Amino acid sequence: MARKPSAKKTPGKKKRRRKKMKLTLRSRKMKSDQGYFDKVGWSTADQGRILGAEPESKEPTEVEHQCTMCGSMNRIPRPKTDKYKVLCAHPECGHEDEVGF
Repeated sequence: MARKPSAKKTPGKKKRRRKKMKLTLRSRKMKSDQGYFDKVGWSTADQGRILGAEPESKEPTEVEHQCTMCGSMNRIPRPKTDKYKVLCAHPECGHEDEVGF
């Protein structure tokens, strides 16, 4: 029969015990005039940004353009590109300006 190897200790080495740490919470009594101010973590104040809401841009949504033929002022929505065409809104003019070409 095969024997199990015996768990003999090696000479000269001692098995050390780990020190047990006490995991307890200690709190001091808070003074009533001191109060509690938490600056870390989530806050309930409505000062920050709301998720999903985009910040409003300071740029105007409409641009004023002056026709080169008749000189009338046209208010158009802000173009998304640098090159755009503007049709004059004056009924007798009907001129098309090309900007940025």
